[in-house]
Amino acid sequence: MEGFQTDVSLENGACIVKIQGNVSLKNAFALKELIIRQFDEGHKDIILDFEGDVYLDSSGIGAIFNTQKYVMERHGHLKLRNLSRDVMTILRIANLDKHLDIIQ
Repeated sequence: MEGFQTDVSLENGACIVKIQGNVSLKNAFALKELIIRQFDEGHKDIILDFEGDVYLDSSGIGAIFNTQKYVMERHGHLKLRNLSRDVMTILRIANLDKHLDIIQ
């Protein structure tokens, strides 16, 4: 995946997708596909872990938001953790922090 790297593992029954790099217009769809693929393989609880240096633009945020809708409509859970201060600020300004499941 161009622009960002992922590492997928299991932790306490949840699928953890660790993301590093830039999630932008060029590759947001690839992240969305990865999450949906994990869900369709049977992982109903997915946590996106942004520990490290991660940049999200509006396309990346949109992909996550739309993917959360996909997962929730199918009775799954998509959570975000270890968001940077910058990403949290963007989510708060856009009022999306109230619509995404963010683990503090």
